[in-house]
Amino acid sequence: MKSRLRDNYLFKCFIVVIICFIIDSTISFFLPYNYTKTGIFIVPCIGLMMFALLVKTIEGEEKYLFASICGLYYSVVYSNSLAIYILVYLMMAFIRTLFKFEKLTLIEAIVFCGSTVLLQEVMLYWIMWITNITRYPVMSFLIMRLLPTLCFNMILSVGVYWVYNKVKIEEE
Repeated sequence: MKSRLRDNYLFKCFIVVIICFIIDSTISFFLPYNYTKTGIFIVPCIGLMMFALLVKTIEGEEKYLFASICGLYYSVVYSNSLAIYILVYLMMAFIRTLFKFEKLTLIEAIVFCGSTVLLQEVMLYWIMWITNITRYPVMSFLIMRLLPTLCFNMILSVGVYWVYNKVKIEEE
């Protein structure tokens, strides 16, 4: 019975994250796309921020199963690189276990979500740089992608925090 409740809880968390990924892709549709990589490029990360808030409520090895499923879903549906996002989400789940926040205030949530987005963007850039997938210069990455993405997502994190508190997904 307890296993079934935990499976139901993981399913609810996964559905919430999927909805956030869909919102991300909808927002991306309305943002200008930088084909030439010479202008500002913003990546909405609502799904990642919600994942980071929800993963703290999952205990044990199920946290890594949840991270793997979310990373696999994002990789298959939204990106071209299968292993990178699985690795990123697993690392986020591991790092999240190091920080034990029982209750986050709005300011703490904004800082935490901003840090999560910063960590993801830096990890992705670093992985893509060492595997020669990108040769995008570091300063261009910082000015044209990282800074605008970070500012935009810190604004969105207010809404993510509000939804997280309103949805109240908690383990039965």
